[in-house]
Amino acid sequence: MKKHAKLASLGALGVAGGVVALFALLAWVSTPSPDGGIDGDHAMIAYIGIAIPLIAIAVVHLVYARQLGRYAKEQRQDG
Repeated sequence: MKKHAKLASLGALGVAGGVVALFALLAWVSTPSPDGGIDGDHAMIAYIGIAIPLIAIAVVHLVYARQLGRYAKEQRQDG
């Protein structure tokens, strides 16, 4: 783990970025359209329903990336 802590930290940041991109895609897909489909109220419910778990996943990965980054820096200083 010591050798790959920095790479794992960057991977966790990549997952957080991917989750944000996924939210943007899903929000774009569920945008109301004048031609029919989802209305404004249901779109807002969809945005909130999509955002809550994705924000939780992104925050957990950001915290984990920060911890791994500190661990990698600590190991670099020690050896």
